[in-house]
Amino acid sequence: MVTYVLAVGVCGSPRAGGNTEALLNVVLEGLRRHGFETRSLLLRDLRFSPCTGCRGCVGKGSCIISDDFTRVATPALLSADVVVVASPVYFNNVSALTKAFIDRTWCLRGRLRFKVGGAVVVGRGYGAELAITAIHAFMLKHEMILAHRGVHGEGYEAGEVLRNGRALRDARRLAEVLARVAEATAALRGALSCGALNSPANPMLKGAQDGGLDYED
Repeated sequence: MVTYVLAVGVCGSPRAGGNTEALLNVVLEGLRRHGFETRSLLLRDLRFSPCTGCRGCVGKGSCIISDDFTRVATPALLSADVVVVASPVYFNNVSALTKAFIDRTWCLRGRLRFKVGGAVVVGRGYGAELAITAIHAFMLKHEMILAHRGVHGEGYEAGEVLRNGRALRDARRLAEVLARVAEATAALRGALSCGALNSPANPMLKGAQDGGLDYED
């Protein structure tokens, strides 16, 4: 069993101790059983601004806004092998906190490549697939690795999701898949971090070297 540097769970719920956080914790507990160190990023406790679209990061190489996203979230994301994003379902989509977090990662384009990603959403039924799709689209935009369809839990009152047997099974399965894929792709991330894949002749990294990954305004 290998201990990885970090598996980061990003919780986009504004409610402390709610169902989204509870289901995310099931995934993180599963990852710890597979030898991961884990860390939770509770977005409600971070003070960060939305992306302003200033493109200052293009020249600087990092976000020019000094807040908890740059001081707390960015180092955690960059050091992680696995990133799990969890959100409640609001109006058939992710929460405002989750979307603000996603938008701020534009400054990290090319730097989250080959990290293993997973999605967890909690709602009362409608919109779950759209919320999962939003999280997966964010991860694919960064060329992260996906290997699970995502976890959908149903719940409203605090703790209700922990009585959802299917959601608990899916959350534990997600943890297992994330662990296996992270192990299988560790050498790839290691080669990227040490520069072995950074040759200008390597077409796999051309998007990041061009400053792009095809990000539109």
